[in-house]
Amino acid sequence: MGADVVGIEVTGSVGLIEIRRPHRRNAVDAATAELLVEAVGRLDADPGVTAIVLCGQGGDLSSGADMDEPLPDPASVEWRRTPHARLLRAVRTSALPVVASVEGWVLGLGAGLVGASTYAVAGDSARFGFPEARFGFFPMGAVPNVIRRVRPDVVLRWALTGRHLDAAEAAAHALVTDVVPAGEALRFARDLAAELGSAPRHVVTAGMEWLRRWAGHAVGPLDDWAEARVSFARPPAPSAPPEPPG
Repeated sequence: MGADVVGIEVTGSVGLIEIRRPHRRNAVDAATAELLVEAVGRLDADPGVTAIVLCGQGGDLSSGADMDEPLPDPASVEWRRTPHARLLRAVRTSALPVVASVEGWVLGLGAGLVGASTYAVAGDSARFGFPEARFGFFPMGAVPNVIRRVRPDVVLRWALTGRHLDAAEAAAHALVTDVVPAGEALRFARDLAAELGSAPRHVVTAGMEWLRRWAGHAVGPLDDWAEARVSFARPPAPSAPPEPPG
């Protein structure tokens, strides 16, 4: 299953999904997103797995969507049907707790994956940001996932400024749930996943259903509204100012 770009392993009751594109700082192209969706579905369906860890190979969780790939055209395919949108949905609606192991750079879609995860353990040198505004559009696809834990006004400031924030600031606003020494995120994420999944699987899935119901009530309508308004269209060029009267 695309072992070159997505890795899956199961240790005890914990399934691990690893993004393996370190040469691109684990930027996610459409093909990789498809494989990640399949990986989440496979672990969700495994009766021996009770929690999932999501991580990136080579020191970064994900630098976002791969910008070397042509942007999707909303006129030909709805955002919600694109691989990247389905990836975010698969993580946030997983039947099992998803613990993101966060190191290095976490940008755009990568930050959306952190928000979509149930928990996020970050190394203290991790850096986060939403650079989309610099490319001329608002990160309408990623931010609805982040407001599951972060106040909307804070998310808006991050999205409009595009500035980078460190793990301490991300934790202060609950984007990440735990901060650990750099390089230790995966170990702590595995331990947390094992602890969360120590209950019988039917208890774990019942708890996750409860959480999904809460999220659907709290932010579900926003998910639908935002997905319908994702656009990568460039703004029209400003018109020339009128000539002064002679």
